[in-house]
Amino acid sequence: MTATDALRTSDDITDRLLTAAIEVFTERGIEKAGVALIARRAGLTTGAIYSRWEGKQDLLLDALDVVLMQQIAQLLAVGPDASAADVLGSLGADLMNREAAGDALMLEALVMARRDPAFRTTLRDRMAEEESHLATLIDNGKDAGIIDPTLSTRAILTLCQAISLGFVVMGAIEKPTADADEWNTVIHRLVTAALPATLPSIDPDPDHEDLS
Repeated sequence: MTATDALRTSDDITDRLLTAAIEVFTERGIEKAGVALIARRAGLTTGAIYSRWEGKQDLLLDALDVVLMQQIAQLLAVGPDASAADVLGSLGADLMNREAAGDALMLEALVMARRDPAFRTTLRDRMAEEESHLATLIDNGKDAGIIDPTLSTRAILTLCQAISLGFVVMGAIEKPTADADEWNTVIHRLVTAALPATLPSIDPDPDHEDLS
């Protein structure tokens, strides 16, 4: 059974193993995260792992998939009546308000991809699957008039990924990031630039009362 097959046929045991894998990979890194330790954390035996995955690399990929899908779910959590500012602004805010576990897993995967060409190809293919979900969100935004349809979906996607991976690296070296309010101001400027020309610009502080 391949890693993707295991994820698609998710059951309680698979979910427990993936949860344990996320915890152990985050705490110890892939080199020190033994299969036996992951199994014990899940309250299972190593046989439960090897009946679903070929090894730690496949398990890491599926654990990363879980985290990435959770991040996409956060984007989809914006209500159906949300404004353009809410939809696009949430994307920018989520780039800063990240789960440490997700960044740790991605960093482990990137390091392994640099060393292992086969794993690099697999990781790139997995990331392409996640890209398709985000591309659909962007294209839906264009169809709904939220995003300027003349902008390249690939370019928007590349910008989001570049910022996202940048935060992974910054987190790894514990580099201080911008103040949340300052970050949101920049994001709102970018969001405004991405809006169709027929939509008004976005106030970065919607609670501000204009007394002029």
